[in-house]
Amino acid sequence: MKTTLFATSVLLLGLAAAPVQAQTSAARMLQYSEANKLPTYPLYISDQKTTHLVFPFPVTYVDLGSSGLIAAKATGAENIVRVKAASAGFPESNMTVLTSDGKLYSFVVNYQHDPKVLSLDLGAAGSASSAQGEAILSNSPIPQGNLDAYSRQALAAGGTSASESANQLSVRAGNVGYKQETLFFPLHVANKSNVTYDVDFVKFYIQDKQVAKRTAEQALEITPIYVFNGVLKKIDAKGQLEQVYIFKKFTIPEQKQLIIEVYEKGGGRNVKLKLTNADLLKARTFK
Repeated sequence: MKTTLFATSVLLLGLAAAPVQAQTSAARMLQYSEANKLPTYPLYISDQKTTHLVFPFPVTYVDLGSSGLIAAKATGAENIVRVKAASAGFPESNMTVLTSDGKLYSFVVNYQHDPKVLSLDLGAAGSASSAQGEAILSNSPIPQGNLDAYSRQALAAGGTSASESANQLSVRAGNVGYKQETLFFPLHVANKSNVTYDVDFVKFYIQDKQVAKRTAEQALEITPIYVFNGVLKKIDAKGQLEQVYIFKKFTIPEQKQLIIEVYEKGGGRNVKLKLTNADLLKARTFK
């Protein structure tokens, strides 16, 4: 009988020890250390000024610790968050931001009437591959700074996809460029007259190559996501204008063509170019 009781006691003690050991292991797993703590950034915001946070990758999630904070992604940019105080003097709070590369950013937020920092680049200490301090356009996978760089390459590359001249105005479409699901259309416009030329707008659309006389012409206008040198509108006498029109990748059906039209503001010196799908498929890639 003693032997049986002793064995039972040992068994009970063993069963009692098991959950204690499990709890001890779990406690060790939950212990905090410098190795598993994520960095926390101090952030000071005002109800009179807006603070912009620039992340190296598109923002996928934003969480605010209290209603004293107002935050949203900047219009037209995927990697910029604008933050402002809902009212003066809110209690200390926090904000968490998650980006598309899986990185979590944590902020401790306090009110400051006149913040010393209004723009913070969170990619400054990141990898060399990240676009530091640059906006990632919401409709383009390429940061704007890189779009500018590729546009300069497209203009310098030379080549001709199509060209046309009328009324001493020459328009040439250079070879199409391609990078990351994006097409670059370099446009060279030369004013050979003694009268300045004011660009009203440049229109891109796809239409049928052959249109029946009694059939309404079907045209599909496409809008660029970005125009390099887009603010330039005036071409001096004997002057030139170079722009690059950038689109999300598209192709043209064989029975259709791409039309590029340059319109003069308040005038009639309009020029039309025609490109085919073959011109797009020959697009050169950028390094």
